[in-house]
Amino acid sequence: MTKIKVAFCFCTLFLSASIQAAYMPYVVRNYEGYIGKYPVHLSLQFYDFGGKVNVEGSYYYDNHRSPIPLYGVNESSSIVLCEAVSDESFEKYIVQGEGVDVSKCPFNLTRNPTGFLGEWHNERSALKVDLKETVQVSDGVINGSAKTLDIPFWGQTKQHGFIGLYEASADGIVINKVNIIDKKSGKLIQVINPQMNGCEFGSYMTSIFQNIESDGSQIRLNCYSTGPDVSVNYKLNTQTSRYDVVTER
Repeated sequence: MTKIKVAFCFCTLFLSASIQAAYMPYVVRNYEGYIGKYPVHLSLQFYDFGGKVNVEGSYYYDNHRSPIPLYGVNESSSIVLCEAVSDESFEKYIVQGEGVDVSKCPFNLTRNPTGFLGEWHNERSALKVDLKETVQVSDGVINGSAKTLDIPFWGQTKQHGFIGLYEASADGIVINKVNIIDKKSGKLIQVINPQMNGCEFGSYMTSIFQNIESDGSQIRLNCYSTGPDVSVNYKLNTQTSRYDVVTER
């Protein structure tokens, strides 16, 4: 995705530099399952993002590991999700928040006791969807079978995806690890601590998936600040095959 604009932050957010813990006043749920025969991971944040949109998210096919941004309409028994598959659609529907025509959204899902059942479709085909909830964060508490809330951030490069690991602590939710995944092989190539380099990282952006953004060649970590915007940029060092800090501002 191209470099995108900064969203509104939560006024109620609390961050502590000493423990890197945050109170997360919104609901995030993670799911695993299948679209057709293809295994997927999906993460959804439930919040009023303006207009009719009250859910945003990110999902990836396990054999590709390229996070696809989602936005849509959540109702009591069902959910409709659209994909932002291009820079243009991302800017138009997620950044600018233009009206959503839900009839064109590929995901039509119905809740059941364990997750969602439904359909994903495009102009050529329709596939069954079966998703099971694995973990959720609500009111700053992690519940579910998983130990962590894994967030596939929207920011990515052509080669690599970035997965944040949110964990429970006595002081709230902490995120001290971002896994950098090689999309082609699925291998973990590096783990970075996003709290380093003066960055209070985790829940600053309204959409949790936007805490890491990208301009295509490097990624930007959005850091908590009560004043001017603060971010830390990382870029792949081709000699070491590792991501290094390149700028702080």
